[in-house]
Amino acid sequence: MDFVVDNAVPLSAIVLGVLVLAGLAVLGLAGWRLWRVLKRAQSRLTEAGAALAAEADRLQAQAAALPERQAELQAAIASVQRRAAVLGVLAGSASEALAVLKAPLRYVGR
Repeated sequence: MDFVVDNAVPLSAIVLGVLVLAGLAVLGLAGWRLWRVLKRAQSRLTEAGAALAAEADRLQAQAAALPERQAELQAAIASVQRRAAVLGVLAGSASEALAVLKAPLRYVGR
């Protein structure tokens, strides 16, 4: 016991050094774990950012194609309207032809 009493300051410095080293080891381990977690999160964020950028590019391409598609639809609508007009003329002509063909039947009595 005399050794501890005689060398109290050096022993307390040694104990304090061991405690500081243990604390530094725990701090280093926590820092290393934090670095790994941050690295994993960064890689996930990079992947998510790339996916988001790809989706944005896809949507931008679709938005750019909308006027083109709208022009195609307007052309198709105009074509259908022309065909409907032609069909109306044909239907009118057919009904007139049918009336002419049925005219003798009115006189015969059917």
